[in-house]
This record gives sequence, structure tokens and C-alpha cells, in this order.
Amino acid sequence: MELKLAENIKRMRKERALTQEALANALGVTVGAVYKWEADLTSPELGMLVRIADLFDTSVDTLLGYEMADKRKGSITDQIYGLLAKKDHSALEEAEKALIRYPNDYHVIVAAANTFSAFGMEEKNNDMMKRAIVLFEKALCIVPFDVDPRYGKLSITGNIAVLYFLIDEKEKALSMMVENNEAGVFSSKIAWLTSMKGDTGEDCYRQLSSSFSILNFELINVAMGLLYYYKNKGDLNGVKTISRWCIEYSENIRKTKDPCFFDKIICACLTAESYAYFKSGDKDKAKELLSQAHERAKLFDSSEEKMKDIIRLFDCQQEAGLFSILGGTGKETVESTVEMVSDKKFTTLWNSIRK
Repeated sequence: MELKLAENIKRMRKERALTQEALANALGVTVGAVYKWEADLTSPELGMLVRIADLFDTSVDTLLGYEMADKRKGSITDQIYGLLAKKDHSALEEAEKALIRYPNDYHVIVAAANTFSAFGMEEKNNDMMKRAIVLFEKALCIVPFDVDPRYGKLSITGNIAVLYFLIDEKEKALSMMVENNEAGVFSSKIAWLTSMKGDTGEDCYRQLSSSFSILNFELINVAMGLLYYYKNKGDLNGVKTISRWCIEYSENIRKTKDPCFFDKIICACLTAESYAYFKSGDKDKAKELLSQAHERAKLFDSSEEKMKDIIRLFDCQQEAGLFSILGGTGKETVESTVEMVSDKKFTTLWNSIRK
């Protein structure tokens, strides 16, 4: 078993922009002591290891670079998640066993917390949810420096807040989310929890409508990303499926049939769908779809009023411009999409249509 204590102390110190002198002052030791640790000439005593790990906001195991040679912990957490996916209650028992064996392992604690949280929420079992809160709060104290951000502090904080809300500590839950709402990561949760609390005020409505709009466009962005992913892989059926889904979704969610931002999204998707049929050998269908994109783009560009209040259900509270990396006009959107698929013969088809 190879420990990486010296390497980790040096790396973690530099990641936090600390000099050896600054680290020495923080720990109450000499600069020489820090130098020797990093040069692997000496090692900190146990008590000092705990202090260093606490300063670097990590666990002693992580600081040491210690890993189980046989990966038993990984197989245990995999087993817990496997049982949880099947809604098998034996996951609870396995989680408790794992906690006895590895009481201070971050991934074991989080797996156990997720297990108690899932069953507790679905079965409305407050004891399970409270157990999950305790475990999540313990995990917060030992988040590894290299953990996937999706499962780091903000994620755990959100899980804890939702659990507090469900055990009827609603104000505490909302306060946690508001205080930790970095880059609006909890905005949508704050909105729906506020609504569930019984709020019918304008601020609640504004939060909900804003979150709904943002998440809609995020969903479309992901769909567009999938579209190009399938194109890059040469999966033409995937391009057709995602393009058509995005077109139908945009038509369904729009408030108006008048020209609006959704028309530019539809122009891009019609173009991508056309490309997929073109590469499949169906030139007639490709031409039909690309012609539709061209006509819709012309209609959008000829309209003087592009409505900003465009999502069904909501009344826009203020003017807000919607920008696209594909261009400001419908024509630019189609041309950018044609350029991105980068196919000379398809570009020739487009040039014949746009004349």
C-alpha cells in the first residue's frame, strides 16, 4: 500500500494558494516542519494529521491517499444502490452494515443517506428521513476535495433542505436553500417548496414562472446537444428522433402562433432533420423539410414584433431579450445549422432553396 501524504499536502496547499509559511502559521508549526512533510522527510503526528485534514476540508484517508486494495467499499456501495434501484428494503440493512464497517467513509455515508432518504420520502417515514439528515450532515463534514461536483456540498445541502421540508421544518429548509443558492442552483426548488408551503403571492408566482422558463430552455439546450451528439456519431435515426421531438415540444409549449423565439429553434431542428433524411438517401423529404425551415425563417424575419412573452401558462412580468448562438435571425439560424453539419452536398441543397 502506497501512501501519498507528502504529495497531497503539497498539492492541497497550492490549490488553496497557501505558501509553506502560511500553512505553518495556520497549523502553529515551523516552516521547516511543513518543508519536511512535503519533501517526505518526516510525517505529521496523528493529531496534526487530523488538523491538516480539517484545514483542507477533507478526510484523513483522503489526505493519506489511502485506497482499499480490493475495492470492497466500492462493491458495497454498488450493492446498496443496486438494491435501492429495485426498491428492495434489504438496502436499508446493507446500508447499516456498511456504516458499521466504514463509519467515516464519505461514499458509504452518502449511499446510506440516499437509501434512508428515498425510502423515508416515499413511505412518509419521519424517522428514516431524520436518519438521512444526520448522515448527510456527517458527509458534509468530510466531502473529499476531488468529489464529483454533482455529488458534493451543494447537492448534499439541497438533499438535507428537502428532507427538512418534508419533516415539517419548512422555514429551515427554505432558509438553507436561500443561503446556499449559488448561481441559482436551488432557485427551482425554492420556487416549488414555497408554493407547497401555501404561498400564493406575486413573488412566488414570479419565482415559479422564471424557473419554469429557465428549465424549459435548458431542456431544449440539452436536446440540441443530443442532436449534434447523434450527428457526430453518424446516428441518423437519433438526429431524426431528437429533431422531431424538439419541434413538437416547441410547438406545444409556445403561447402564440405569431412569430417568436421558438421559431428559430424549430428552424434549426427542421434543418437538422432535413440533413438526416438527406444522408439517409431520402432527398425529397430532405428538400421538403429544408424548404419548411426556409419559409419559417422568412416569416420570422419579416415580422416586426417578435413576442417576448412566449411560454404558455405565464404572463411575462418584464421585457427580456432571448439570444441564440445560432444567430439573431431565422435565416442566420438555418445557415449556422447548415454550416455546423458541414456537408458540401447538403450545403448545395440549401443554396438551391434559399435563392
